[in-house]
Amino acid sequence: MTGRSLTLLMISILFFPIQGKEFIHVFTDKGIYENCDDMWFKGVVFDDSTKLLSDRSHTAFVEIIDSNDSVVWQEKYRVSNGMCDGHVYIGDNWEPGEYRMFMHTRGSLGKGDKETYPKKLLIVSELSEAPIFLRKAREQANYIDLPDSLYTNDMSVSLTLDSTEYHQRSKVKATVRVTDKEGNPVRAVITMSVADILYTYPPSDVDIISQIYGLEHDSIRLKEQYFEPILSDGAASGVLRSGSKNYTVPLNGKYINVFDDTAEKGAVNIITTGKDGHFDISPAIASSLNKNLLLKPLVAEDIKPRLEIDDSFKDIERIRKDAYEKYYPGMRRNDDIVRDDTADYSGRHTVQLDEVIVKGSGWKRKPKRNKVIGYLDSLALSRQSAWVCCGKIVDGQYVGGFLNDYLPSYNHHPLDDPYYSVRPPKNITIPERGRLYKMIKMRWDERMQCYTYELESWAVYSGPNYSEKDLLEMEGIWKARGYYPKRRFNIPDTDELIPGIEDFRSTLLWLPRVQTDENGEFTVEFPTSDICSTFRISGFVLTPDLKEAKTLNEYFVVN
Repeated sequence: MTGRSLTLLMISILFFPIQGKEFIHVFTDKGIYENCDDMWFKGVVFDDSTKLLSDRSHTAFVEIIDSNDSVVWQEKYRVSNGMCDGHVYIGDNWEPGEYRMFMHTRGSLGKGDKETYPKKLLIVSELSEAPIFLRKAREQANYIDLPDSLYTNDMSVSLTLDSTEYHQRSKVKATVRVTDKEGNPVRAVITMSVADILYTYPPSDVDIISQIYGLEHDSIRLKEQYFEPILSDGAASGVLRSGSKNYTVPLNGKYINVFDDTAEKGAVNIITTGKDGHFDISPAIASSLNKNLLLKPLVAEDIKPRLEIDDSFKDIERIRKDAYEKYYPGMRRNDDIVRDDTADYSGRHTVQLDEVIVKGSGWKRKPKRNKVIGYLDSLALSRQSAWVCCGKIVDGQYVGGFLNDYLPSYNHHPLDDPYYSVRPPKNITIPERGRLYKMIKMRWDERMQCYTYELESWAVYSGPNYSEKDLLEMEGIWKARGYYPKRRFNIPDTDELIPGIEDFRSTLLWLPRVQTDENGEFTVEFPTSDICSTFRISGFVLTPDLKEAKTLNEYFVVN
């Protein structure tokens, strides 16, 4: 291979042409959220040149930034076949105001990027605060009419409801039908949300068609010819280094075991280091494990291995701080509903379905450690000098005995006691933290030529208190952050809606990805809540070849 050919090959590997860059559309179940609310989102990763779903990126880095430019949420999510389904828990301490949500992939964010495309959200403590922000957003709004050319006739989407009005705690039946221009059924992909219209935030309401239209007319982006990716495509990445000055052999081709903090899923997942010891944890491995990933190098001890874990969010922050945030204008459609400024925002509350946060007053109590950390803690305790002897097994439990080598001179088995041929004796155990133990101080009796009791005492064993980091380092294990756990939106059955208990669900339905059947149809049923309002069915439909998108916008009233 010639030098020129090699250079071209390296460029093709390290740099993506602008025609192959990715852009991301983020769709959320609504635009306004309250503290302790659940946010459901869908990320769609497109190829910039073809406008088809991209299959190059497999990890999404999601950040939410408050109005003071502080990060309130940072998590990684799995991307599969160009789509990412996720959940965000809105904290109880998030201050009211406008927030920005960023989603990046390896193919969407480059080293020289000067523009970012956040999604706006509104967070309030009570929904009654929303009109203040809505009036400001309306004054600053920049709307344009959506061109008729974007409404192609190649695909037709209809949404039919079994009624025009519903009552509290009644059942809604909605059917979506997708056909081509000849009226033949199409097996399309649908993303759909049903939420109270009062939770709509116009600056957040940029749909997939609007974004594609904006990208097509974004001349600034097309001036760049290449971009250099900075993010890892794996769930976590880093480099294996040696802590020994005498070890100079390259650290490529070394093995690292990846597991999680339960020690139950995928106890052995071997990854191999590449050039200069660099490694990536594949999305497939991370998806089978919990969020907290544990990594242990399987190398010789003389290497004195250490892992340096990458923090991709720091790279994102560096670009975001210097980049210009660009927002596409809202697009007006014929079926848009203008909200009434006199609408009643009072009496709305959030009810969580899947995730419950419990607060207690016992703040001094240490958190319960997971299985792996608990094992490492026991292992560390077994290496300490303190030990318990002369107990016995009763009903499978070790009881009785004396605590040795915990306080000075208190030892039931002095080292030079000829009475015991083995020290420590066989019937020993590791002391338990918080347990009361008896201790014996022995003295040598010259006349009897043996040790006798001199003093008895009692002590609660506390033992060394190691942090999680200490325990991991002692065993040569490093911790990395994997994917945020999957959450499922729960559609309650009608018999779960107990009479007398208020149901203030503002989001009635969240379907991140469903597909029409052979007849081009999809039908879903869901119950209304106790909220009397106008509800909006929103979302989008993608054709199988992903060359066409249609938006969903339908409304119904609950009295």
